[in-house]
Amino acid sequence: MAFDSLAPTYDQDFTASPIARYLRGRVHTRLSRHFRAGDHVFELGCGTGEDALYLANRGIHVTATDASEKMLEAARTKTAGNPLVRVERLDLAALPEGQSADLNGVFANFGVLNCLSDWRPLASWVAERIQPGGIAAFGVMSPLCLWEMAWHGLHGDFRTATRRLRKTATFQPDSSGEAMLISYPTIRRLSRDFAPYFKRVHVEGIGLFLPPSDVFGVVEKRPRLLKVLMSLESRFASLPMLATFADHYWIEFQRFS
Repeated sequence: MAFDSLAPTYDQDFTASPIARYLRGRVHTRLSRHFRAGDHVFELGCGTGEDALYLANRGIHVTATDASEKMLEAARTKTAGNPLVRVERLDLAALPEGQSADLNGVFANFGVLNCLSDWRPLASWVAERIQPGGIAAFGVMSPLCLWEMAWHGLHGDFRTATRRLRKTATFQPDSSGEAMLISYPTIRRLSRDFAPYFKRVHVEGIGLFLPPSDVFGVVEKRPRLLKVLMSLESRFASLPMLATFADHYWIEFQRFS
């Protein structure tokens, strides 16, 4: 699995980064608006379990899933002290049948849905499992990341600068790892695929003024710049009309009653 090779150092390389902590905090703020102690939620692509642990520490039951066995091992280790987290393997490309509609919500953070190229099967699968009025919320890599285009374009790497404009790209963590196809759905496309079962209720940018993870180090070495960019992010990234230009957009759907 492509993400297996990232698991051993994922928290060190990404989770612990000041920018990643800030962006994850914004996602946690959104999740906290919808889910309360006693709720049951389902996480797609849990990675090392950071978001599952956050919710479980607030009394929320979480089924945390991922396709990567190494990520699941890390998630089990991280959440072992909290009985509200259940860690299971789930491949979005082979969704299982069954299970009743008893969930308060489903969510996925930081680009999990970009591993698909058609979101209609997922929308149907999620709809069967969420109670009427429940929330499906996703952090999706956007098709027009201004930071990525500007940074890599200025450095002469036009292939990387324009990869999202090509709608799909190949992701390979290292030369020995498995390559996988990444897609960049528009807000309109994702809304359309979920529309038979859900209405869109919220969208905002995640990483509009703050850069993608491959540029974190450049900004974090400059504390004054980081402070300015975080301030701009706090003021403007929540504007829906700017969401598509961010590194990720955060989109929320509500299940029809």
